[in-house]
Amino acid sequence: MSKGTQTWTRREVAGFMAATIGLAGCRTAGSRPLQTGTASIDNTGTILEATDATNGGRRISSLRSRSSSFEWLADDQLFRPLALLGRQPATDWHPEPVANLEADLSLSALSSSGFRAQLQVRSFGDSGAFLWRQSYRNTTRSTIASVRAISALDLDLRGGLGGLAVHCVRRDSDYSREALPFRDHLEIAGGQWNAPKYTGLVILEARPHSEFLVIGIQQEHGWVLSLDMVTERIRLRVRTEDMQRDVPHGQVLEAPAIFLGACKGTLDDAVNVALTHLRARVLPPPLAGTPWVSYDIWSTDAANVEENILEEIPFAARLGVELFYLDASWYRDSSRRGTGDWGKGLGSYTEDRIKFPRGLRHLSDQVHAAGMKFGLWVGPNVVDSTLVPAQIPEAWLATVDGSHRELNIDSWEHKLVQVCLGAREYAEHLKHELTRLVREYNLDWLKWDNSGIPGVPAACNRPDHGHLPEDGSATALINEYAVFRHLREAFPNLTIEQCGYGSRLDYGLAPFVRANWCSDTTFPSERVRANAMACATVFPSSCNASWIVREDQEFFAADAPFKLDAGIRSRMIGLFGVGTLNGQMSQRASLYPAAVLERLAANIMTYKRYRHLLSQRVSFPFPPYGRSPQGWESVQFTDESGTDAVVICFRGASTQAESALPLAQLRAAATYVVVSEDSKIERKLTGAELMESGLLAHLGTPGSSDIFHLRLAS
Repeated sequence: MSKGTQTWTRREVAGFMAATIGLAGCRTAGSRPLQTGTASIDNTGTILEATDATNGGRRISSLRSRSSSFEWLADDQLFRPLALLGRQPATDWHPEPVANLEADLSLSALSSSGFRAQLQVRSFGDSGAFLWRQSYRNTTRSTIASVRAISALDLDLRGGLGGLAVHCVRRDSDYSREALPFRDHLEIAGGQWNAPKYTGLVILEARPHSEFLVIGIQQEHGWVLSLDMVTERIRLRVRTEDMQRDVPHGQVLEAPAIFLGACKGTLDDAVNVALTHLRARVLPPPLAGTPWVSYDIWSTDAANVEENILEEIPFAARLGVELFYLDASWYRDSSRRGTGDWGKGLGSYTEDRIKFPRGLRHLSDQVHAAGMKFGLWVGPNVVDSTLVPAQIPEAWLATVDGSHRELNIDSWEHKLVQVCLGAREYAEHLKHELTRLVREYNLDWLKWDNSGIPGVPAACNRPDHGHLPEDGSATALINEYAVFRHLREAFPNLTIEQCGYGSRLDYGLAPFVRANWCSDTTFPSERVRANAMACATVFPSSCNASWIVREDQEFFAADAPFKLDAGIRSRMIGLFGVGTLNGQMSQRASLYPAAVLERLAANIMTYKRYRHLLSQRVSFPFPPYGRSPQGWESVQFTDESGTDAVVICFRGASTQAESALPLAQLRAAATYVVVSEDSKIERKLTGAELMESGLLAHLGTPGSSDIFHLRLAS
């Protein structure tokens, strides 16, 4: 929990949970006939049932895979969620008759505290996951004060699941996929603002049965998923902490949305339940030709900035770039020392006419005239301290116990101070300024970077921002979502890229963003690949960006085309491009060696042939995470119909020159034409052969790679 809030011991958590959900016996796997008074909803992969109780309420009675009828839930369980009021939980939840709500299935319960908890579940014909929403209405005539935690998901799983593993993706500067064993207690958390832990994708695996329960938590931080063994059943709960709310009479406190689905098969199948739901029901519709090949450029140089960038535009267009966008230091009084100091001038949304004498609209017009999209970077989380108070009112700054949160870098000209996005006036200021930027500069792309004070949550506790002392981070998150929602509604075809914490691979932002800058780990290639393959399980890979940057000494020292190909292709697993990482014109792509540019242009052409698949189904020929025991790495992307696929593989440092890659998601009876990008060798193989015996790949030299294109034989 955040600083200043009550810390729960493991015993207190277990006891608290036991007090808030009714208990019953467990049952075995398998379907069973509907009881009288049972409401059943389903989707493409999951069935959920609730049974009418004698008191007029409902009990959740079944959650099972549609294909196998594997049952996840313990016997009928009343809806008794969590609401922590100060240090005391709301108790004595009494089921209520079901109201006529806009939901496919609903449950309601009233606690002695006066909170009416409502569960609403929606099902969809194009997704294997349900939308699960819990909310808490104050039915008393007074304010319910200091709500510190509420639950977003409350279920009792049956105890006879066998070995249970929890698959999740940890996010720090890098990403890693984990499989955590469950015994009697397990917790994972989303982390705090600017201090992340896990992404919102959590998959439970009943290992002896090859059954999976897929959970997507649609909020960046402050959530905790817990599993506890209680009386031969497993208590599953997702709760939000890191909050402090007063709920006036009649008002509703919303828990984060959850998506929930079940499937039988492999871990890849479970991942694709989440990805399919995101594509169908959460993410904005993709734009034509995406993911675009991108070029991010910026400069802190003293001279010829506009001239150099204008010269880079026709070069980028010839290379095959489709999105050309300007990163930091475009704003008035930005640094001109060439040191990459992006903080000077930050917080001003006025263009720097010294660097750009003809203005950013002229730059935008030139980019569009060259046939490319144009974008701009903003960093709303911190501002140049010298802009306070003339441009940024001191009242907008975040303080903790009266002190400003500062970022001091020795080589920078000015210190930065953190702004509190929990201050409503600052959020409104951002809506106004960002809307103006999009219109004034005809933006196709806006990169929102939460770069700030590393490891320090935005836990503002000043009393004049409209949030309670321990609710600064949570309110900042709510207001950030509101700004993104405003931009999405105002500009449906604008691509918003999220970057930095606290919004990295955030399912709460998924309805508003089309791109994620996943990590500043842009080299070496092996780490970029590892990050890309982990991120591909959380968001469609077409949303996840990585670049070629001049600082990658290993890549630019490569002395053979196959090494360059492997480095470039390591970035072609997702949204692909080049960038100037440290704000220096000496890093621009037109200055790359001729051998690099030749291989870059060739690989861009290859990328454009398969990039449409990066938004589709993902699988890993070397389960579970894409790396073989011998050191090979591979990932496969396949369209929904199984007619078109691409396989990208890397030998790495392996001593093994040949490997069989077992593929997935294909039509067993169909014949596929398989073509190697490098050798151009064409083979015809059935889907059954490719999935059972595998695709035989030969990479003769350590460090080499290949791309295999698959299409149905005519």
